[in-house]
Amino acid sequence: MKTKILILIYLALLGGALYFIYPIVSDRYFNSNEETSSEKSTDKKNSSYETEDGEANTDDDSDDTPVEEVPEDVFIDIEAEDCEDNCEQFEDEEDKKYCQEYCGLLEMSDSSDTDCESLEDLERDYCYKNQAIADKNFKLCEKITDNKLRQACQNRITEDLLNNQVIE
Repeated sequence: MKTKILILIYLALLGGALYFIYPIVSDRYFNSNEETSSEKSTDKKNSSYETEDGEANTDDDSDDTPVEEVPEDVFIDIEAEDCEDNCEQFEDEEDKKYCQEYCGLLEMSDSSDTDCESLEDLERDYCYKNQAIADKNFKLCEKITDNKLRQACQNRITEDLLNNQVIE
């Protein structure tokens, strides 16, 4: 009789523990649909915008249409292997220079006194990158139009800042 009561008490405690633990575990590990639906509702709220006539956009079919992938604004695609072999596989001089700039293989020119606005396209981006790295200024990286160079600029400044903290 005593063992039956102990078994019932253990089962009651186990049931109570499961009652409180199940919602936590299910939310954390099993309920990914609720997160995506909450993200969609947030996106819907953010995507309603004013049209030229001043009317709110009420197009509810926007989730059904496939999202067109926007191409990145990059000059050429560079992989880690390209940086490892010093961009030797690039025959075009402009492509090779871009690769070396992206990988950080070129010596930084003294562009602190250069007016980058007077330059064009990639030369302007190279100038902004060199100035940003020299001044450790992330805002100059934001002026770079090429996404890969912008990312390389931000990564280089971050690396330099972290290296300076480790040394000090």
